[in-house]
Amino acid sequence: MGSALCKREKIVDEVAEIANKTIEKELKKDRIQERKTIKVLLLGSADSGKSTIAKQMRILHAHGFNESELINYRYMIFTNMVVIYHHLCRGCQALNVPVNEDEQDLYEKFLNKHLKILDFLDDDIIVSLAQMRNSQFTKEGLKHVEKFYMPDNSLYLFANAHRILDQNYHPTEIDIIHARASTTGVYEIGFQFRNFYIRLIDVGGQKTERRKWIHCFENVTAVLFVTALSCYDQFLEEEPTKNCLEDSVELFNCMYNNEYLRKCNFILFLNKTDILERKVEHSSFSKYFPNYSEKEKYEEVRDYIKELFTEAEVDDTRHIYLHFTNATDRGNIDFVFGAACDIILQNNLNKAGMN
Repeated sequence: MGSALCKREKIVDEVAEIANKTIEKELKKDRIQERKTIKVLLLGSADSGKSTIAKQMRILHAHGFNESELINYRYMIFTNMVVIYHHLCRGCQALNVPVNEDEQDLYEKFLNKHLKILDFLDDDIIVSLAQMRNSQFTKEGLKHVEKFYMPDNSLYLFANAHRILDQNYHPTEIDIIHARASTTGVYEIGFQFRNFYIRLIDVGGQKTERRKWIHCFENVTAVLFVTALSCYDQFLEEEPTKNCLEDSVELFNCMYNNEYLRKCNFILFLNKTDILERKVEHSSFSKYFPNYSEKEKYEEVRDYIKELFTEAEVDDTRHIYLHFTNATDRGNIDFVFGAACDIILQNNLNKAGMN
């Protein structure tokens, strides 16, 4: 009787030991996987280009977009076309560009944004946009386009309007990169990068969206903060007296000094170099930043903006890793994102004592 009891106890112990070893093996596997998972929080003000970077990563590393998404982007691009013609009409109005009587109804339709994309069939959208493209006041307005605000994707859409307005239009990957829509809520993409798994978290940059950011701060490995170099002469839609670049600097300082992010790597992408290079030729930087006393040249303005951000770097134990970027240039983003990830991975290895 006692011998049988001992045997049963031995069997129970062996089963428990096997179960414990299995659990320990799974926990070890999870710990290894956790060390190989890099959570990157993509932050920045609205219209900084961070969502464009997220789209580039999806195309480069996560199999791109499916057919239903391409259809959605078709309508998004049509919407973008309506928006740029709306801003063109507003610019024409501000400059008193004459409008022919036979084009007055079309002009007012876009000026007042009465055209709602989803209320029209494809053919109606294409006809209205084609009429705008060929109108006399559009041709006149384009002669003065540097004198008023136009969305950053305007030049691309104007240059490709003949293709976009074709009846059989199908968005390309480059079209999708240039399509614009505000990010609301939290959007995540995951992909393998070398031997690691990257979780890239993109959150809305509008002021109303920022209160949601704190919910994403847990277990963040790195913050990738994106700002638009070209926003120095623009003001927040939610707060018309607040300069966009000043807001971005303040937001960066706030995130850099946030107690929950103090152990994170900070990567700063100073984005839209291409737009800044064009803009400084006709829009004075010192008009909006009176303390600026250097030449109104691209390199000087770019470096001054860089200093506005790196002034936050007062802690000797932390470093801001900075790159100048053009988010619509796939080669540029592929290179600088790879460089940023190398920094993140190296720092992680150093912290873990694995180097």
